[in-house]
Amino acid sequence: MYKISLLVAFFSLPFLLRAQSKTVAYFIEAGLQNTPSLIENTNLQQFFKIQNEIITAQNKKPQVNFTADYIFAPLFFNNGRVIAVTPNPSPKAIGYDAALTNGGLYAGQLNVSIPIFNKALIKPLYDQNKIQSDIAAFSRRQLEQDLKKSIIDQYIITYQFKQQTDYLQKIIDQLESRKPFVTALVKQGLLQQNDYLLLDIQQTTSLNDLLQLQFAYINGIGLLKSLAAIADTAIFELAPPQIRLQPAPDEYYYAQKFRLDSLNLVAQQNVFNIKYKTQVSAMGSTGVYSSDISNLPRNAGLSAGVHLLVPIYDGKQKKLNERQNSVLLTNLQAYRNNASLLQQNNLRNAKQQIIQWQQTITLLDQQIHKQELLLDIIKDKVIRGQVSVMDYINALQDYAVTQKNKALASTNVLLYTNQYNYYNW
Repeated sequence: MYKISLLVAFFSLPFLLRAQSKTVAYFIEAGLQNTPSLIENTNLQQFFKIQNEIITAQNKKPQVNFTADYIFAPLFFNNGRVIAVTPNPSPKAIGYDAALTNGGLYAGQLNVSIPIFNKALIKPLYDQNKIQSDIAAFSRRQLEQDLKKSIIDQYIITYQFKQQTDYLQKIIDQLESRKPFVTALVKQGLLQQNDYLLLDIQQTTSLNDLLQLQFAYINGIGLLKSLAAIADTAIFELAPPQIRLQPAPDEYYYAQKFRLDSLNLVAQQNVFNIKYKTQVSAMGSTGVYSSDISNLPRNAGLSAGVHLLVPIYDGKQKKLNERQNSVLLTNLQAYRNNASLLQQNNLRNAKQQIIQWQQTITLLDQQIHKQELLLDIIKDKVIRGQVSVMDYINALQDYAVTQKNKALASTNVLLYTNQYNYYNW
């Protein structure tokens, strides 16, 4: 008796001394803050903000560069020489114009190019970047939804181990409280020695089951910490999970997602169409441009101009691209319709499971009530030696099985409620 009480106290002590009460909201909040994929998604918003600045820099700001060139262009077969450099070639010499073959071409220029009249050209680029930013931000909601479901599911399962631990501890306490009376009856010859052994064996078996449940609970807490990326090594006591059915949103997530995907295809088409718009840019350069190195200082100057690009024909690429996007939009619509069908099926199935398990719990509650009445009757008769210990143990085992089934049914109600909420958004 002493050994069993000591073991129960030993394995229960860590929960009593070190446990910190935590709710499911604690793990969800930690997960949302610590999960790398969510951190990455947050950083992506900065990426798209910088991309806007790049678009501005490329299409509104002056582009300045410096170029330097030297071209060597000799003459061949000039006045008996195979290769020659001269400003006065013979009529029979072969080579470029004399302006180039007198030593080459020397150039060093500072060039400036400024796109103008391009507001209609860069707007599609801004629009595309905004939609891609919205898609990235919107995808965060899916990441959060997946994380929340995983954390809540694990929380519910882990809490179930705590529930089973609680009722199993009560059964062990009942067995422990009966042992002194059985011992006295054995000494009086009213019960057999094997009755005491049966009671002792059942208590040891229950204690082992309790130990396994405590191990499962500790492992479940570890999984919760991993999902939420928590480094805390303390043992947590889980508060009862408060999971309720959420009302339907004004617009489901999948509908918003496919709308953004469609807008992204349209934005891609608009960006592709930029090359079919007339483009104008102002240009200017200053520096040295000379074919005679001896006159290089006097060949410094500047130039300015306007560059005009008018697309005329490219093999009907624009129409082909539009046809491609039309195919992709058709595919998106098919996936959207399928997503709607799957969502309604999943919601209906989850709701049906919730109702069925709630009905099961009602029946189990009735059964537990009757079993508790039976145990009250039997345990008194055991003390008086009117009922065998085996009958008492069998009644306790049936009671334990029913309690376990109720804990599992309650867990399934919560799991399917969480599943319903996962799809109902």
